[in-house]
Amino acid sequence: MGTTAAAAAEANGSSCEYDAVIIGGGSAGVRAARTAAEHGARVALVELPFAFVASADKGGVGGTCVLRGCVPKKLLLFATEFKTEIESSKGFGWTDASPGQLDWSAFMSAKREELMRINKGYREGLVSAGVELLEGRGVVKGQHEVEVDGRSITTRNIVVATGGQASRIPIPGAEHAIISDQVLELESMPKVVTLVGGGYIGMEFAGMFARLGCEVHVIARQELPLAPRFDKEVCEFFNEQCTASAGIHMHMGCNPTEIVREADGTLTVKLAPMEKKDSSDKRAPTADKPSGGGGSGGGSGCSEIRGNQQVVLAVGRAGKTKGLGLEDVGVEMGPKGSVKVDEHSRTNVPSIWAVGDVTSRIALTPVAIMEGQAVGLSIATGEQVTPSYDAVPSACFSWPYVATVGLTEGEAAGKGLSFEVYSHSFSPLRAHLAARASPDKPLQRCLVKMLCEPGAGKLLGLHMVGEEAPEIIQGFALALKLGTTKQQLDSLVGIHPTSAEEVLGLKGPSRSYKDGKEQQQQQQQDGKQAQEASKAEGSTVKASHAG
Repeated sequence: MGTTAAAAAEANGSSCEYDAVIIGGGSAGVRAARTAAEHGARVALVELPFAFVASADKGGVGGTCVLRGCVPKKLLLFATEFKTEIESSKGFGWTDASPGQLDWSAFMSAKREELMRINKGYREGLVSAGVELLEGRGVVKGQHEVEVDGRSITTRNIVVATGGQASRIPIPGAEHAIISDQVLELESMPKVVTLVGGGYIGMEFAGMFARLGCEVHVIARQELPLAPRFDKEVCEFFNEQCTASAGIHMHMGCNPTEIVREADGTLTVKLAPMEKKDSSDKRAPTADKPSGGGGSGGGSGCSEIRGNQQVVLAVGRAGKTKGLGLEDVGVEMGPKGSVKVDEHSRTNVPSIWAVGDVTSRIALTPVAIMEGQAVGLSIATGEQVTPSYDAVPSACFSWPYVATVGLTEGEAAGKGLSFEVYSHSFSPLRAHLAARASPDKPLQRCLVKMLCEPGAGKLLGLHMVGEEAPEIIQGFALALKLGTTKQQLDSLVGIHPTSAEEVLGLKGPSRSYKDGKEQQQQQQQDGKQAQEASKAEGSTVKASHAG
């Protein structure tokens, strides 16, 4: 389209070919496109050609979650759990129970077929909703113009839903490492693997490889895995379970400095301790205290990890906006390639919106879907729809599972709130017989933690470590969103025997806070001040007598 036509389109939105052009066919983009089209809008969705591993010119409808994230990771998790289930069955009386050996290539083949089936379903769903699929690379050329592989199209609205991409670290030998996308396309299972990064992506892969019997190392700059995204007490408990039950070697407070390819083809990761930092928040995760557990913590023993067949970088993600043309049309950008938006997911350019991981808000698939739906409705109906981020639950499918909703203890204290903390650890029923199969391993433990307003009042946060934690927290998230009190939960009749019933009737707060200060700690401080004042008074009395 020539500049005259593009200028006319920008001057008069009604002359555009589409009401909305969505760039990116992941969870957020697909939902935005379908919602807008189902409400009568003329919609086109632009996505790169399909590939299992994304690149500058490859992608596929379904995006990161469906093709190289949540879904294939969960399929791998299912495959790994068979091994631990069969091994623990001996404790229940099953004889000659042996998990055999995972046929990695057979799993990969089955996984690819499943992803292609889902991809096909997504494409058919878009078409049936009336969305026009445009395969190619979309570039923003104007406030109402998008170019797709040389073809210019005009639109009243542009929705950027390009998602994120795995980050790399600038150290010598980084080219020898792979990113999370590539883990799910490995030709063979590594016997020794190091994960660089202690966030949920790194810990999920660590748990899966550990279940398969691999030697697994995790390197993280922070003191604890999953920090600071999850509650500190939860992270401490999780760290203990990772090392004791899963056998993962945790190298906390360490920084990778170089990756070396040895003569035998294996990889050596060289480490250095992180610089210690002071922290005034005693419950905020920091990198200045030993974390304990198999490996090293707090920077101790940060030397090198040898014999790796794979080193996986799981050091976060950045917005996939390079070459998209947003800066050229005046869109304000945020850190790490993210797009700045308002509460309605609109950029500073009124005709351009952004949803999902590219906005660097909450990088979760359900959140991206919520944002996409809100934008689709806003465009189609003309009424501003605002997504709600209240009580968004999240989980880490590692070994063990971790799930959370609401405020952490550190967040609640940081807000200056008054609240009570209930914390309870337990061994699930099945753990006792399962442990008979591996008497040399410690008994599996779970943790439930609740934050509520004083007097068993309104729930503020709920956290869990252990089996079924994500399924359990998903249900209780509604209770938190509706403003349920602990007293109301205590009156609920639970289902026995389940791990979920441990949430009900938690007895006696472990500690309490008033205006963000822990009461026991405050009492100790007050007592210390009183002692110091008494000493000072005594010194004054002695001095007067001496005079």
